[in-house]
Amino acid sequence: MKFNWGTGIAIFLVLFLAAAAAFIIFAVNQDVNLVHKDYYEKGVDYSEQMKVESRSEIFRDKVQVSVKTDGMSISIDSLLASTIDSGTVILFRPSDKMLDVTVPLGKNGVTLIPADKVSMGRYIVKVNWFVSGAEYEIKKDINIQ
Repeated sequence: MKFNWGTGIAIFLVLFLAAAAAFIIFAVNQDVNLVHKDYYEKGVDYSEQMKVESRSEIFRDKVQVSVKTDGMSISIDSLLASTIDSGTVILFRPSDKMLDVTVPLGKNGVTLIPADKVSMGRYIVKVNWFVSGAEYEIKKDINIQ
């Protein structure tokens, strides 16, 4: 068989189509994790989230997060904790939604999360609470070693 320019073009097209098919198969098999399941709806309500964050900023120093060998402790100042109606603590893992943890806020202002519920890596701790119908939220980054 003689190798000429037509054969070269045919080989190039076959290799190009094989590479494109391999890339498409690779892209389809990737796991896509949005930050939230209702990502787009949350984007519409972003102005409300900005109001919650600005209202909460004065309480940033009243929420303390500490990592110990037996787990994680989230402490809220006792005066603030006495005014809270309800709340949750969310450990958001940006790299894997399967490692997210949600627990109710402790009644006395202290929430303990056992070490077996968290793994090593970066978390965003979101402490969310309500006082007389107004929502408050504090976010803190934490790295568990």
